[in-house]
Amino acid sequence: MKQNDNNQPIANHFRPVELDQLIQNGQPTFGVFAQVKNINYLDYHSHLISQKALPNWRKALKANQFCFIQIIQPPYRVCLAVATIKLATSAFVYLYNDETGELEVCEALQPLTRQTQLQGDCYQGQMVFTHAKLSVNLDFTPAQVKVALDSQNLALHATLARQSQPLAICTPTGRRGWTYTQKEPLTAVSGHIVIKGNSKLNVDTTSDTQAQQIDFTDTTIANLDWTLGYMRHETNWFWTCINSYLPDGRHFTLNLSMGVNETGASENACWLGEQIVYLPPVMFVRQDLDAAAQNTWHIYHENLGWSNVDIDLTFTPITVYKKTDNFGVLASIFEQWLGWYSGEIRVGGEVIKIDKVMGLAEDHFAKW
Repeated sequence: MKQNDNNQPIANHFRPVELDQLIQNGQPTFGVFAQVKNINYLDYHSHLISQKALPNWRKALKANQFCFIQIIQPPYRVCLAVATIKLATSAFVYLYNDETGELEVCEALQPLTRQTQLQGDCYQGQMVFTHAKLSVNLDFTPAQVKVALDSQNLALHATLARQSQPLAICTPTGRRGWTYTQKEPLTAVSGHIVIKGNSKLNVDTTSDTQAQQIDFTDTTIANLDWTLGYMRHETNWFWTCINSYLPDGRHFTLNLSMGVNETGASENACWLGEQIVYLPPVMFVRQDLDAAAQNTWHIYHENLGWSNVDIDLTFTPITVYKKTDNFGVLASIFEQWLGWYSGEIRVGGEVIKIDKVMGLAEDHFAKW
């Protein structure tokens, strides 16, 4: 990686291509892409169950799909998700105050895809989840992502602009499966959070019914994680997400994972401003010692001499949203931690120093 006169990193010569369709001639195209305009997964000539081609309804039933969005308007951050394995569909939202450490969660689970709409993909599509406790509506266009959410303690409306080249990657999974994921930073065009009067995070203590509205500004940042695929029956992954501003004012987003991509390609990248920088595979070491000790995670890249990138981060967890389900053939242990990241990332001649930056760390096991 080289640098320009302003000491800003210049992307290397790797130029990912754009795809009009992910599935071509019945099979997925593997690799890292600048953009995939149509995730036409029903055109996949699947042999997941038998050596015969499957009808579309069976391909749709076997495909797992989820979407995660984080929106940060200091001191608040909202994290929300909709996920389906077709036999069950779930959604959650939590609100976290970075200054006070308060966390409030609302979650809902429904059988099959009851009161759920899944249309299109992350460029032209919609995900709708409707439940008495929580409703989520996500609308995707090539330029924007619109979010409408209502829960027991929180409501949210947001229009989020796509500002950077996404990380778009498709890799083999197991013998017959594959996984497509797209990550990208977003910025708020408009919107607000409404903290309802019954929320423990509402700072207005004079009334039990007075809602508190926080409007988004031009510094409100967000990030998208959209995934669809035919994953292993048992899947486990670790994930790091940082979305913040560097001391020099640049918007910095980091995505690291371990456990899903089973080839030399990885879904690891960071964004400096609007420029994407691809990163090599990393290792996660979760150090759970005992209740009295300060448990930490270590996320690092083992440089074997051919890479001009070094990654060495420590994550210190503060609090967690944890959900455990066990239905026999289906099970999930989902932990999404909030905490402090510290360390360094060297890309080419630039060293990005991280010093107690708030971020997310996930440890997820699923049997689906």
